[in-house]
Amino acid sequence: MKDIGIIRMVKNMLGGGSREDEIQAFMLGDDIVRIPAGSVSSTTALKYSAVFSCVRVLGETFASVPFNLYRKREDGDRDIANDLAIHDILHHAPNDEMSPFNWKIAMMMALNLGGNGVSERLVNRRGELVGLYPYQWQQVNICRDPTTKKLQYKISSTSREEARTLERAQVFHVPGMSLDGIVGLSPIQFASQAIRLGLSYEKFGVRLYENGAFPSGAFSFEGVLGKEAFDRLKKDLAKNYQGAKNAGIPMLLEGGGKFVPFQISPADAQLIESKLFQIRDIARLYRVPLHLIGDLERSTNNNIEHQSLEFVMYTMLPWFKLWEENINAQLLTREERRAGYFVEANMMGLLRGDAKSRAEAYSIGRLNGWLSINDIRRLENLNRVEGGDEYIQPLNYINIKLADQYHLNKTSSGQQQGQMQAMAEEIYKMITERGAA
Repeated sequence: MKDIGIIRMVKNMLGGGSREDEIQAFMLGDDIVRIPAGSVSSTTALKYSAVFSCVRVLGETFASVPFNLYRKREDGDRDIANDLAIHDILHHAPNDEMSPFNWKIAMMMALNLGGNGVSERLVNRRGELVGLYPYQWQQVNICRDPTTKKLQYKISSTSREEARTLERAQVFHVPGMSLDGIVGLSPIQFASQAIRLGLSYEKFGVRLYENGAFPSGAFSFEGVLGKEAFDRLKKDLAKNYQGAKNAGIPMLLEGGGKFVPFQISPADAQLIESKLFQIRDIARLYRVPLHLIGDLERSTNNNIEHQSLEFVMYTMLPWFKLWEENINAQLLTREERRAGYFVEANMMGLLRGDAKSRAEAYSIGRLNGWLSINDIRRLENLNRVEGGDEYIQPLNYINIKLADQYHLNKTSSGQQQGQMQAMAEEIYKMITERGAA
């Protein structure tokens, strides 16, 4: 099969084949650029642009959202806290070599490629958590100790350190979708066929365009073009029609010459459609909207906003929930949880919308009494103002019991006012009658 492909390429280079034959052979599998079967490594998967784009979107979106430490009060409200080490780790420096943004991206890369994000817990002499250091998913082998039946994390050797084994309490482990709830499934292993097929399309396209010449059109002349006329045509094209400054200039051809542009062939269209399908297949794997990875074929200004909102709700929200639960369970002690401490992702930044939409939402909250001026300013990262903690609401928005009491008071007040009016009229009548007498 490989020899047939080589012979076909030689024929095409010598003019004996056609571009359509080459594409058709690839589509039928006769000349497919083969990717070795078996497991797909992270490096191989990331060479496919669709995988790289999806993993990048998920990682950067996740890393852009801060995780805040809170402490619940007895009345049910909560306050932002910063008196635990986890606050400094998540906000400033998880270790000496990374920022929180870089650390979260590394963990999300491991999750979306290998299904497990593993970081070593860095502790001081008192055993207190002071940092986290991530490992690439290929470095970590998760298994159980045959004697104790407890989880172990075997870290392979790197240029930074030698191979060693960590216990469950020594790591922060976030598993992705899992069959047993403990070890996550690798997306690139379960979708290795789709990734290999996508890479085949890309490699075939590179080879095809490297070995073939595909001009935009051809010049047609009646009869045979002489050498002198041919040389004059090439010189004229190079001088008057090449380059950006000559774009759009009408072409003058002698001897009844015509320029015939090439149209896209059915084979080209089939290849393009197949490549697009593979991109959508990878986007489906990661639940990433196509417009976020550069495919705008089916996107409009109206539906992109809704697709972005669905991306936050159905793709990112489960990720944040997964992380929140694992951070609270693994990085906070039982005593700290009992004291009311918990970590939560602040997703407001992803749901901000444009300035007009935010202003309308704030206006509704302000007029209905559940946002103050300072609440709004805090959401917009503005400083507080004096007197900005007051809440307002329309006068007709009152409790039903207060409304009944209001009407009773109004009725009672009306009766008293009527009695006073009658008394005033009676006194006036008495005075006028006495004056007349």
